[in-house]
Amino acid sequence: MNLSIMKSAKTLFAAALFSQAPLSIAESTTTIDSAILEESVIYMEDMPPIEVEEYNYGMELDIADVINVEYFRPEPYFCGAIPAQMVYEDSEGEINAIRYLYPDSSGCSN
Repeated sequence: MNLSIMKSAKTLFAAALFSQAPLSIAESTTTIDSAILEESVIYMEDMPPIEVEEYNYGMELDIADVINVEYFRPEPYFCGAIPAQMVYEDSEGEINAIRYLYPDSSGCSN
């Protein structure tokens, strides 16, 4: 096998492996509840109510620190786009929340 092809294959394998690595932030998975996704305000312990913004493609986000990420799967193992919600602190210390679609592969098979 050509050496450059082997290096490329190893690089692709490493990228695929590390892209599945868990994040070092608070993360949870919730079975989808449409009532949760319709809420425009979320409540977290020891924090004032946080208004949730829907992410639109091209939005500029100022994320200094991720506080919490929550995924809303319709079932424990799912393959496809699912709603997700992130609470974060911006560079000015403001707490924000955003909802977006996340490509879930927990239920995908080869």
